[in-house]
Amino acid sequence: MTTTEVVLTSRGSALVQRIISGVSLAGTLVGMVVLAFSDEPWWAIVLWELGLLVGALVCVAIWSSAGSDAKDTVALRATGTVAVAEVLESTREDDGDSYSHLLKLWIPVSGDGFEVHHRCHHYSDEQQVRVLVDPATRTWGALH
Repeated sequence: MTTTEVVLTSRGSALVQRIISGVSLAGTLVGMVVLAFSDEPWWAIVLWELGLLVGALVCVAIWSSAGSDAKDTVALRATGTVAVAEVLESTREDDGDSYSHLLKLWIPVSGDGFEVHHRCHHYSDEQQVRVLVDPATRTWGALH
């Protein structure tokens, strides 16, 4: 059976993400229209339009994922219970600007348990992490 990690997101946080991505999308679209009527060479306009199109797609992706994460969080909070997951392994990854930890967790559920992986920026060498888990669907989210 597969496991699914839910990025726990409150409705307020999802609303803020949607507002920011919506305003950014609107600005990007306005920029695309203004740029189309500029006096730049045609090849420069095409390159700028492609870059702005990528920006617009990123805004749409943020808009979509914020709502989906909030919906999944509500569903998990309705059916899930708090459990303490054991940290089996922790690997620190440094990308030059910041670092994160890749954690291997064992989540105990009634009669059994399952192993999951979680990327975390909040980890400070604890041996246990609190999680919200739905044993029936093996859906879970780290409580930080």
